[in-house]
Amino acid sequence: MDTLYPPYDLPGAASDEQERLKAILNLLDEAQAKYSIITTTETLHSANDGVLKGIGHLKEMAPTFLLQSENGWICAVTSGQSKLSYKKIKKKFGLKNLCLAKPDDVELVTGAKVGYVSLINPGLVTIVDSNLMTLDTVYGGCGVPRHTLQIRVADLITVSQAQVFDFTELKP
Repeated sequence: MDTLYPPYDLPGAASDEQERLKAILNLLDEAQAKYSIITTTETLHSANDGVLKGIGHLKEMAPTFLLQSENGWICAVTSGQSKLSYKKIKKKFGLKNLCLAKPDDVELVTGAKVGYVSLINPGLVTIVDSNLMTLDTVYGGCGVPRHTLQIRVADLITVSQAQVFDFTELKP
C-alpha cells in the first residue's frame, strides 16, 4: 500500500478516471483540504475490505451510497459500522420514495462503479452521517479503482457542501 501526495501518478487508471480524480483533487486543493490518496494492488469494494487491507478501523471506513428519490439523487456517506436508515432520510427531506440506485445508474451518475464511488461528488446533494463527526479522518472512494481517499471529516463536509445529521443505525 502506497500513500501518494501531489503530484499524483495513477498507474493503470483510465484517462477518464484520471480526469475525474484530477477534478476532485483540484477542488480539495482549492479548499486547502487535508487529504491523501492511498493506492492498493486491488480495488477495495467494501468497508470490510479496507479494514482487511490495514487502511483503518471499520468506524473510519466511509462508504458512499447513491440513493434515488422522487426529488433526485442523494450521496450518503456513512461509517462502515453503520447501515442506512431510509426512514430517517425520508423524514428529514419529506420524501415518500427512497432506494439505493441501481448499479448502472451509479456509474452513469457518479462515473464510478459500485464499490469505489467517490466521497466527493460535485453537483450532487450529499449527506454525511453525524456519527462521523467524532472522527478526525475517514477513508473512502475517490472514483478510481485501487485508490482510496483519506480526508479530514471537516474538509469532506466543506468540499462536498454536505448536510450532516443522524441517518444510520449500527449494524447488528
